[in-house]
Amino acid sequence: MAGSKMNPDRATVLAWLRQALADELDDPMRVIGFKRRVRGVSYSRHWGDGRQKVDIELIVRPHYAPDAIQVSLSVSFVSAGIADVARRMLPEGDEDVVRKDVVERSVLDQVMRNPRVLAFRDECELRDLVSHLKGWLKSSVIPYMDARNPVEEFAREGNRSLMVNSGDGFPRGPRPVVLAAVQKFLCYPDDALATLESAYPPEAQERAYCRGAFIAVNADYGFGTVESDGAAKPSERGIRPLRFGPGSEYK
Repeated sequence: MAGSKMNPDRATVLAWLRQALADELDDPMRVIGFKRRVRGVSYSRHWGDGRQKVDIELIVRPHYAPDAIQVSLSVSFVSAGIADVARRMLPEGDEDVVRKDVVERSVLDQVMRNPRVLAFRDECELRDLVSHLKGWLKSSVIPYMDARNPVEEFAREGNRSLMVNSGDGFPRGPRPVVLAAVQKFLCYPDDALATLESAYPPEAQERAYCRGAFIAVNADYGFGTVESDGAAKPSERGIRPLRFGPGSEYK
């Protein structure tokens, strides 16, 4: 008996989890627009042309507790339209950044500060953990998602994050290109260019790597020819002044 408690099979554990979610979370999540499929362990609600998701995953026998199962929670923002724009802007080989149309995915410790690891060994312990998740959803996870809904607020939060980290000298990677794709999708080409200029200034080594993103924004909106560094010639931009980023003009 003790062995069955310590080593339940995955199908059994998923059945426990689905029942606990049905008892504890389905109703309060439904009130705020989230639904869960009968056989699923994720919640989703409408977000632009896509959806926001709360994903609950099981990590069976993690290395730190080989006799237990960990519950992991993450949130994701899914949009086929934004992902399609991003794929045309991302450097070749980076298309997986928006794999399965996921524009952004945040694990729990990116949403709230220092969450404890949730691990269980039997159904009773799992139900206790679902109660913890319920509290975290109310206090941190849902407010995080609300702050990024609708898509325009997602773009605004992305801008804030970009500006907080600007000038720290660290490589930006492809994430600012995805943010620019969001702005482009929303028909804010000036903001998209501002994002790219702020993240990849002329002196940045990554600018040449992300040149295709500059070209995509300029070409789609008819902002003129493209210089070797990817920026439209100043006399041909014909766009509004920057709303954010260092300085008030493109360099």
